[in-house]
Amino acid sequence: MNYTTLQSTIADWLHRTDLTTQIPLFIELAEERINRNLRVRQMETVLAATTIVDNLITPADDIVDVKLLWPSGFPNSEIKPQSLSTVLASDTLATATLYAWQGQDLRFNGSGDVEGVLYARVPSIADNDTTWLGDSYPSLYLYGALMQAAIFTRDDPATWQALFDQTVADINGNDQRRFGSLVARAR
Repeated sequence: MNYTTLQSTIADWLHRTDLTTQIPLFIELAEERINRNLRVRQMETVLAATTIVDNLITPADDIVDVKLLWPSGFPNSEIKPQSLSTVLASDTLATATLYAWQGQDLRFNGSGDVEGVLYARVPSIADNDTTWLGDSYPSLYLYGALMQAAIFTRDDPATWQALFDQTVADINGNDQRRFGSLVARAR
């Protein structure tokens, strides 16, 4: 689904011609929510060896989350996520073992070089006309935008919210199952 088709589909579902100029905003707000909730392999990007300077690194602007970090050369030694207060209170080590978000930066309890896998923002469909998300899961854009439209018109967004949340859960769950991330537990 490209941007033009998405706008047209949203307009069809809304059954209201007076909201046409608001549709781009509904899509933008839906994308904001998608980037807060979705974590799938298509969003993954490699963090090449990066030197920690003054206990900090600054990821690229499009990074929304961390999947996994490790000291360079030691991919089996995960640097663990913690609260910022825990990282600040921990002893500063030669090799970082903990990290936390501090604003736009990642703060570590040590130095050295770090590598990892980060999650990048889903590209804006308005800026790119098509995205992997629009190609694979156009309903997520639709439900997200319709939820925003319901909020805008002071209608009950519960139906669209439920469909949006279920679609996010399905996409995240399918991605985890596909790559063996789910663990069977004894009852």
